Amino acid sequence: MTEHRLTPLLRPRSIAVVGASQREGSAGHGMVAGLINSGYGGKIYPVNPRYEEIQGLTCYGSLHDLPEAVDLAVLGVNSTFLEQQLDDAVATGARSATIFDTCYLDGESDRGLLSRLKAKSREADLPVCGGNGMGYLNMADRIPVTIYDASDKMQTGGNVTFITHSGTVFSEIGLNDFRYSCNLIVSSGQEINGTVADYMDYALDMPSTRVIALFMEEARDPDGFVAALAKAQERDIPMVAMKVGNSEMGERFAKVHSDADTGNEHAYQAVFDQFGVMRVGSLDEMANLLTLLSHDRQPAKGGLGVVLDSGGEREMLVDLANEIGVPFANINSQTAAGIRPHLHHALEPVNPLDAWGTAANYEDSFEGYFGAVAGDPDVAMVTFCGDFQWNPTTEHGYAKALVATLARTDKPIAALINTPMSGIMTAGKALTDDGVLALCGTREGLFAIRHALAWRDRGKDRNGGAPVVADPGIVARLRSLLDTTTTFDAEASKALLGEFGIETATDAGSHVVKLALSLITDPQFGPLIEVRTAGNYGKLLDETAHGLPDMSLEQAEKLIDRLMINRMLRNSDGWPNAEHAAFCELLARFSGIAAQLSDLVSTIDLGPVHVTDNRAVASGVRVRRLKDA
Repeated sequence: MTEHRLTPLLRPRSIAVVGASQREGSAGHGMVAGLINSGYGGKIYPVNPRYEEIQGLTCYGSLHDLPEAVDLAVLGVNSTFLEQQLDDAVATGARSATIFDTCYLDGESDRGLLSRLKAKSREADLPVCGGNGMGYLNMADRIPVTIYDASDKMQTGGNVTFITHSGTVFSEIGLNDFRYSCNLIVSSGQEINGTVADYMDYALDMPSTRVIALFMEEARDPDGFVAALAKAQERDIPMVAMKVGNSEMGERFAKVHSDADTGNEHAYQAVFDQFGVMRVGSLDEMANLLTLLSHDRQPAKGGLGVVLDSGGEREMLVDLANEIGVPFANINSQTAAGIRPHLHHALEPVNPLDAWGTAANYEDSFEGYFGAVAGDPDVAMVTFCGDFQWNPTTEHGYAKALVATLARTDKPIAALINTPMSGIMTAGKALTDDGVLALCGTREGLFAIRHALAWRDRGKDRNGGAPVVADPGIVARLRSLLDTTTTFDAEASKALLGEFGIETATDAGSHVVKLALSLITDPQFGPLIEVRTAGNYGKLLDETAHGLPDMSLEQAEKLIDRLMINRMLRNSDGWPNAEHAAFCELLARFSGIAAQLSDLVSTIDLGPVHVTDNRAVASGVRVRRLKDA
């Protein structure tokens, strides 16, 4: 089997620690101590001309003095010395390197050092983790390569791979949450020569990987990123992503932080949509979702079954669930009958269930509620929604009832803690240890549940059917037309529309639904399809949606359904009407043809398009050729 390009970096057989130190508490001491205390089985070579021995290991003056070329050179020195140490690593045959420092020199305004490090490592084909990062922790193989002794964090058996552009989030998501555990955590930093895509590809080959999570500013290798997402989709590994740097200020800060170009938000969303990436909006939401996806029990079919001890909190829950789009299970009469004997006479046996009547035998009663709800065929998972203060009164009893229910069902059992500080730091660890899912925050927990249910329902064909294939004859004629036409006047535009198979028509006026379709070129991801509301409605709504070319009809439908104007394309019962179908068919066909022309044109604008007699008709087309086409 061919060795992965990152194996020398992430699973090295020998490691040189440049900047190793005898001084306890220093990074140089922690780097070596972590490897020793974790039981790393390879060779460790401390490198520092000031010492002859460090922590019982022979210390060498430089990389040139080592008895062998190492798999990994850990360059734990400041930026002043980095370039020389990287040169030495290349010269001595090191197969990879890790850099922690910022790679910025005092007084340097052009990021020259960082550029030189990138150029040298890439010319030597030397994988580099960092700089301006925390290194990595390979939990699966007990290899910590970071700036402190992380041996107490090296717990095996984890199944979450976490890759981050933030060193702080490296610890916050990767290490500080007891509800899930990782097999690999990577702080990729400035990605001198090793991108998010590379680490994803490596993790997908690890047998222990069940889910991959990203905290990312940029996909520096867009083609590799798309290929890794496709590989994850093929292997049915869920992808979770938090993409930051989307605002104008965030974009500027990302450039300062890791020299990242955060790119076009619409293009990233289109890529995420294409490959079923679950995008989260906060670290709490990410941690909740990782808790759900990494757990041994996954949601069954149906909706959420909830038991509460508060009528007011039930109202809060259903309001939020309605806003977020989390479905509740429709429990049957048998389930309701199983709830009734335990329930106070003033309360209804419904889902979500407000179950608090009196304190009499409440623990047995709640176990009965949880068990009855878990047994309903339309319940995907059972959740207690409330708070825990971990005292010998009611909250303790809720926890016991949840744990007891685990033995009566194979469905997930969860506690959705409304105010995390009142419960997760006290009851949360005990619940998790007993197998109960502890979710923090009502809104963040519901968002995570929605993602988990969507992942459950993904189906084998997540893209929703085959792309609409462009007619080769039409594509050939369009290419010929683009080759011979330099200026697209009204007649040329009309001819191009005809080749698209689209009728031209006089503008239908202001009181009809109009869309405009475009092929645009994104600097990172290439061709991108944009659909936007046009006409007077467009002035009011100012809305767009984006997807990748070669859409299936189902993907085109989903894209149009993201526009608010979609409500005007449905019958009173909510089903799509003939206009909706005509627009979707045109969008799918346009995306297939546009993909075939993207090497000749940078932009195609089609429309405004409206529907008449169930046919999509357009008022024009505008084309911008590539300069070098």
